[in-house]
Amino acid sequence: MMSRETIPHRKNVFGEERKMKLQDLKNAVENIEISETMQQEIAQNVIERTQKHKWGGVKPVSARRTAHRLPRIAAAAAGLILAVGVVGIPARAIVSSLVKERMEKIPDEEHQARVEMLDSQPVGADTYTRSLTENEKEREKELWSRYQQGLFPEGELPQTDSEKEAQTYELYYLTTDSSFHLPDRELTDEELLELIDFEVKRNYALQKRYEEEFAEEIEAQEQEKQEAAAQVVDAGGITEQEAVASAKEWLQKLYGITGDGLELHSYFEEVQDAGYDGSGEKNTYMVNWTDMPGRKYYYFYISAQDGSLVWASYSSSDLVDASQTPVTVQEAETKLPELSADAVSFMEDKLELDAEAYVERYADYMVIDEQTAGSRINFVFCSGGRNTDVQGAQAQDAEEAQTGYNYVITYAWDGTFIECCRTKDISTYWDSRERVAQSYRQAQGVTVRQVKKEV
Repeated sequence: MMSRETIPHRKNVFGEERKMKLQDLKNAVENIEISETMQQEIAQNVIERTQKHKWGGVKPVSARRTAHRLPRIAAAAAGLILAVGVVGIPARAIVSSLVKERMEKIPDEEHQARVEMLDSQPVGADTYTRSLTENEKEREKELWSRYQQGLFPEGELPQTDSEKEAQTYELYYLTTDSSFHLPDRELTDEELLELIDFEVKRNYALQKRYEEEFAEEIEAQEQEKQEAAAQVVDAGGITEQEAVASAKEWLQKLYGITGDGLELHSYFEEVQDAGYDGSGEKNTYMVNWTDMPGRKYYYFYISAQDGSLVWASYSSSDLVDASQTPVTVQEAETKLPELSADAVSFMEDKLELDAEAYVERYADYMVIDEQTAGSRINFVFCSGGRNTDVQGAQAQDAEEAQTGYNYVITYAWDGTFIECCRTKDISTYWDSRERVAQSYRQAQGVTVRQVKKEV
């Protein structure tokens, strides 16, 4: 339950442009570098906005930042972009039949009021007057699980647009600036449940409006995907169930978890749209697991042809928080050797590829205003220009291992693995990096240069 961004303003999507088609929504955000910015640039913009807002009589606001809020960022911004598939994280978050039944009992007028409230708010991010304590976080995680099992709050989170009325509450939501005001004491279980319930209702209302306004487009798109997937299977490809099984193996291998107890979503994509601006690999299955109470998210693209891993990514509230800790250029240089070794180990131990076969290997990161490094570092393993002196079986093994793909392995500066992606055409990666730098210069008004060095 963290931040909400507007890209662009919600009214432009659901007001004057109600008849906007599904492809138009995709086109509206085709230049957003989701892979590079979903955890950093968007989150950073949210934080900068919330830090600039001040409310009379309220101490400085602390924004609880999580990737869980990011689906609603895009949802509110562009007609639930996530459901369109642009970002690659489905907006189908309600998997509990009990929760769904609860949402369906709510009158349509209430759902409409919630989205109209979002449309009217001048800010694009939820904020909190304080962060949850560790104890509150643990209880919230447990309560989320119990909420899905049917433990609902007895009351509702108070909402008001009046500062005067707000003084009668200890815990409330101020609608005028999308701020949650928490008491200095620890929240009760009832109050935590009210916060959870509030968020679920709001997300459900947004999803409901999207599904109603674009019902025909959604149905047509789903039909097209089913037909395309069937053609791939008929040509010798794998089914969606087999893709899920493959992704589950990667989940265990990369993160050491089984996925049991997590929300699972999967769907067919004719063109992979994730990775560093989307490497464009055709015919893939998106499979993702969501740990809602833990605020952790695991995403995979699996090749529909052979079940191989195309792209994997991880995000969490801790990762977003870590990305906000500035890393100086000097610190980045110090961290580089160890992270480079980690990337080589990832290639060999996780992907089971011969890193030495990729003789063109680069570290790539941004330097901002000649002071700090960007939030992440990418290690690029290029299949082109291999060392022709590699002999015999070693050369043959290397050729079979890399199969012509280039790989990009991404870490946060604290060593947390973020992403890996493969591509046949590495030039598309370098082009995307320049676009990221250019957009950063324009949006932030800072000097940005790309560091690309051999490792």
